[in-house]
Amino acid sequence: MKKILLLFMVVVIAIGGYFTYVFFIQSHDTVDEEVDQLADEAYEIILPDNSAEGKMNPAEQIASYETSYEQLINEAERRMDEIVTEAQKEYVTKKQNGEDISFSYFFSKYNSAADRLEASTDEGFQTIHESFKEHIGAEKATDLKEEYRQKKKQWRANLLAEVKESF
Repeated sequence: MKKILLLFMVVVIAIGGYFTYVFFIQSHDTVDEEVDQLADEAYEIILPDNSAEGKMNPAEQIASYETSYEQLINEAERRMDEIVTEAQKEYVTKKQNGEDISFSYFFSKYNSAADRLEASTDEGFQTIHESFKEHIGAEKATDLKEEYRQKKKQWRANLLAEVKESF
């Protein structure tokens, strides 16, 4: 019984090691200027004019920051959609050309792009969040940060569902 258990553990470790290598270690040529630009390009963040702060009531100030936040979210979603579209087009093209479909290649390329897009979006959000916290207050800024976290969770769930449908 111990030998069977030991053999089973060795097989599980070997399979786990293989998948770790294929999906996380193995290098793929994933250079794609269009995808890289979508993932890496810095956002143009337009913050409210704080010199007009005294002229706006608190609701107007919050609304102006919400506009900046919504612009960031809309741009991030546009970029994400374009990256997904590029992945789908590349997959279809490879399939139509009879090329081998390497899921580890797609995972490596597009997961990396998604990670970089998320980092870029986080930087843009941080710019908005810090200014919001400074001019509106920490409590409201915490609410905005939680809303952003929830939005990111929603994006991940939607992307996973879309990938499952596409492949």
